[in-house]
Amino acid sequence: MNHLHFCGPLIWKNLAPGWGFLAAVFLVFVLNACGSGFCTPAYQVELPPLPSAWSSLLGSPRWRLEWISQDVRWETLDVDGNGGISISILEEWTTPVIAYPFWPLKGIPPGLMRPAGALFPFDRAGDRIRLHWRGGVDAVLYRELAAQYQEHSSGTPRYPHYFNWPQFRSLLQSPDIGEILLHDPWSADWKNIALKTAQSGFDRRRIIPMPRKDMAVPVPHEGFWIGTSPFADPICQEPGTDLLLRTCETADTYLSSSGMLRCTQDLWILMPWE
Repeated sequence: MNHLHFCGPLIWKNLAPGWGFLAAVFLVFVLNACGSGFCTPAYQVELPPLPSAWSSLLGSPRWRLEWISQDVRWETLDVDGNGGISISILEEWTTPVIAYPFWPLKGIPPGLMRPAGALFPFDRAGDRIRLHWRGGVDAVLYRELAAQYQEHSSGTPRYPHYFNWPQFRSLLQSPDIGEILLHDPWSADWKNIALKTAQSGFDRRRIIPMPRKDMAVPVPHEGFWIGTSPFADPICQEPGTDLLLRTCETADTYLSSSGMLRCTQDLWILMPWE
């Protein structure tokens, strides 16, 4: 499934003169090919369509791509959409690709809205890597595990590419995690789950929704609001009524044609669009 590309010197012994000449030519070709990038194949990145409510409210985004390159570094690239996006990634083990949509003219930075993503090689199709919204959860958990393993591992180092990703993906599609998370996996606190996994191993019982409570926000608006998760349903607000939300302890963000709403369980602030 994964491919090792050897670009080092070749040793040819006991070859007839003709074969020795061909071997030398082949060696030159290999070394030139490696220098030209043929030993690190590029993959076309296929971005997913936006949720219809996001597209209707915000229009087309820019995307910030993040991935691990062949030299084992995180790379970043900002693009406007599908078409001619090519990256070279680390192929020797499971590798994440993350794509954050953002709208700079509206003041919506990369990272505010939940990303799409993929895991190589599971989301590879020929020379393409197909990003999807559930893949964003996998890719972000991968990055969180890498950070937490580095900080909390003792003794033998642990790495996120050894995590059982096929089993994890099956779990997130299973009714065992409950209706809330099955509908919206961003309802869980993946940073905390990664921390607990690094400290004492993965336990599926930790995949639970973050605690939330009802909150009525008296913002003057008519229409619908969207959250930062692509799986969350738009929230309709009737004329002359409060906006009814389910808030958690950390700050949530909601967007409408009126502006950006930031709120916790105790405070809220509406920032109108400029």
